[in-house]
Amino acid sequence: MIKWIILVLIVLLALLASGLIYLNRWAKFFVNAAVERENDWFMKDGARLLNPGWEDVTDSKQQERADFWLQENTWQIETPDRLRLTGAAFLQEGQRWVIAVHGYRSTGFQDMADVAMHYYHEGYNVLVPDLRGHGRSEGKIIGMGWLDRLDLVQWIQVICEQDPAAKIILHGCSLGAAAVLMASGEKLPDNVKLIISDSAYTSVYSEFKWLLHKYTKYPVNRFMVLANRYARRKMGYSLIRASVTRQLGSNHLPVLFLHDRQDPLVPVTETTTLMEATAGEKSCVIFETTGHMQAKTQQPADYWETVATFISTHFPKAAKSKSN
Repeated sequence: MIKWIILVLIVLLALLASGLIYLNRWAKFFVNAAVERENDWFMKDGARLLNPGWEDVTDSKQQERADFWLQENTWQIETPDRLRLTGAAFLQEGQRWVIAVHGYRSTGFQDMADVAMHYYHEGYNVLVPDLRGHGRSEGKIIGMGWLDRLDLVQWIQVICEQDPAAKIILHGCSLGAAAVLMASGEKLPDNVKLIISDSAYTSVYSEFKWLLHKYTKYPVNRFMVLANRYARRKMGYSLIRASVTRQLGSNHLPVLFLHDRQDPLVPVTETTTLMEATAGEKSCVIFETTGHMQAKTQQPADYWETVATFISTHFPKAAKSKSN
């Protein structure tokens, strides 16, 4: 009898081990697909899964944005881990600045050309960096906002060295929004005045977990334990540590939170949590739009009116006029 019990236990342990091996393999696959710049699966299938039809998006302002981008000044920095990052700077007279930060697996031009154009026409100097692992910047691993927060501190320092009296606004979308909010928890110079956050998530862990619930049938809690463990080895930090909410606890800058109610990639409830987390003054506007960070294209007048009002309220000298 005892031999049979031992045999059953051995079989059960073997099944459990094989199940863990299976989950562990898929956890590695998931993390790699999410953070590797040149991940084969994401390039072939992942992009269309997350954002169907993304390659076919066109609009009437593409040529206008391309013409605007021709006047860029190319800036570069080198990070402590020896990556060369590139940004597009659009310069004019004045001490008002915006750093406009793009989203996941995009570029400064793709996501933020319209933002850069708007602020530039309002009289701002604008810097649009390509985040590490994106566009013209080096890096094999996407920073997911956590690594990017320190890169943003460097970009801010570059502006302050060139213009010690600079008054800086941080405007980020999606991953870029998470990055600027994470940066707000670091020691920033007084030159940084306020933050515009469009469609940010609360943490890398929560975003990954939400996507898993949406697109897979894995036992998500156990899966995330394994993914978190693997991410710590691969990237040098855990998914839980990469927390926007924790960083916001040290933020005292005014923040405007923007989100699309029908966002399919970052649930609008994330912004509610971020509102509660920040220690600074804040305001929140949820747009009745469908898509991920689509308010600025579907409702541009309302979007820029909201931004202009917030800037004029919290930083009067930085607001020149209302939206075009």
